Amino acid sequence: MASISNVVGTAKLKKNYVPFSDKLTKSLEDVTKTIEENKATLDTIQELGIGLSQAVNALSASALHYANMVNNILDSIMPFVQNLPFIPKQTQKFLADLNTFADKFLASCQSAQKISGSVESGLVTGDVNALKTHSADLKQVVTTVKSIIPNKK
Repeated sequence: MASISNVVGTAKLKKNYVPFSDKLTKSLEDVTKTIEENKATLDTIQELGIGLSQAVNALSASALHYANMVNNILDSIMPFVQNLPFIPKQTQKFLADLNTFADKFLASCQSAQKISGSVESGLVTGDVNALKTHSADLKQVVTTVKSIIPNKK
């Protein structure tokens, strides 16, 4: 009967298998090569994302400023308009709808501003987890904005 040391020694000498470490090393080398080949593209996408988040932040800040002005005006005149008998009902409805639109638009701008600041930070620092956390938030803002855009007829 063969001893355990003889069986183990024979297996080491034959080496008729592909070591996992060789397979993993080859895979990692392939990944590294792919990253190196696409580095310029990845960096450009990151820079584009930073620029877009800065643009969204600036646009939402501007929209927030003006929408807030409109909302404050509407909030202050709506109680008077609703009680004036000579203001047509259609005009009252339009102003009420405009006030509702302004409220939704303000909320969307505030959300977009928070998200774009966090996304920009995540892009600048390369924090993928920060970017992942805002993916659903961003989709929600887009859905809300799309829902308040008037339909063209």
